Amino acid sequence: MSTLTLREIPNFPPPWAFASLGGGQERRGRNRMREAFVHLKLACTRIAAEVPGLLGLELQRQVRQACEPIELWMLRGALLQALPPECECAEVYKADIELAMAKAFPRQHA
Repeated sequence: MSTLTLREIPNFPPPWAFASLGGGQERRGRNRMREAFVHLKLACTRIAAEVPGLLGLELQRQVRQACEPIELWMLRGALLQALPPECECAEVYKADIELAMAKAFPRQHA
């Protein structure tokens, strides 16, 4: 029995399969967006780790499952509000998440 791989099929992959790769500038832009997302996710992960109990576990799960910056943006209020009052780093976390949000959602200048 012979197995045929996709590369052995004529005209595979189709020419349009690589259209989304774009040029160098587009790739650098995607890399910057990815780095901003990772920075934002790490900031949210650090905050969620400070929240005790079941709420903390649920917030950690939601942060881990986030695949888009907008999902983390929607969680930011719940994360900051859930921090315990005795958390000494609350202001640092708030500044860190604001900086990460600014990188993930840059303002467009006209």
